[in-house]
Amino acid sequence: MKRAFVLLAAITISLPPTRVRAQDAVSLPSPTGVRATTVDDLASNPSAFLGQLSVVGVVAAVKTGQGFTIVDKREYAACGLSCVNEPDTRKIPVRWNGVPPNLQQTVQITGVLEKSDTGFVFSAKTITESAKE
Repeated sequence: MKRAFVLLAAITISLPPTRVRAQDAVSLPSPTGVRATTVDDLASNPSAFLGQLSVVGVVAAVKTGQGFTIVDKREYAACGLSCVNEPDTRKIPVRWNGVPPNLQQTVQITGVLEKSDTGFVFSAKTITESAKE
């Protein structure tokens, strides 16, 4: 038993330290089987995320009865809502006919991304408040 413990300790100590980055976690399936991503990644390559997915972002604009727009948490942290109307800001319009989340609230949205005749449509199924980090 003692020999096995020493061997395990030696293996553990000899392993190089690794760093898990947020972008690494994006490609991993979530426990619920729904792919998770960021606003930045989704806006960069929406075709890669067709189907059911979960995205975390900050509410940047609200149109009651129609939906709302989210921006990446990092973008919001850098410049708040002042960047929303700038052409380089990546944002995702979300279809939602329920009670909208509050402006500047960090949310996790699970829904379906589909290709339409005019582009892509992200329809929310569930919205939950997310940790702000």
